[in-house]
Amino acid sequence: ITKAMFIAETLENEKTRENLQRAFKRMDDIIKELATVEKLTSKNTMIYKEENSFLNIYNRTLEIMMINPINLTTEIEDFDFKVDNSMMPIALKNLIDNAIKFSPNKKAIINANKEQIEIISLGEPLNFPLSYYTEAFSQEEKRSDGFGLGLYIVKTIVNLHGYKLDYKYEGGRNYFIINISVKI
Repeated sequence: ITKAMFIAETLENEKTRENLQRAFKRMDDIIKELATVEKLTSKNTMIYKEENSFLNIYNRTLEIMMINPINLTTEIEDFDFKVDNSMMPIALKNLIDNAIKFSPNKKAIINANKEQIEIISLGEPLNFPLSYYTEAFSQEEKRSDGFGLGLYIVKTIVNLHGYKLDYKYEGGRNYFIINISVKI
């Protein structure tokens, strides 16, 4: 895929170049997501929890998202917790990506304290229970911009940490909550 992306870069026809780059990027995303799913569902999955601050994990999340945090509002009471430094940012990235993607104003709010991490966004309530969306490859409607793996990955990572993923809809907002104080 990387070689094909480099070759596509040399094409003179801009439309063809952009279409190929988009297709190769999508293939790359699919492979990465499937690799993450495979890693998480493997019977040999190990997480390596280390003491870390939430702000370090949040900053790592922003690095892997490669977005301008202008779409994010935060209310963070920094705290230390035992967490896998590579997996938890993936879970947060997926929740923040979904919040921004499905919100009419393309913004998200992150509230965090030692009890819970909330990712909040404007929008319509979920049509099905959270358990429906945390199954692999489930989507409310077929879209070309997702694979139906985001919340499955989030729930798997959260559960591997012994935390609980919850959802509520209140005041026109969707709340996806990682309950740190609730052990499963």
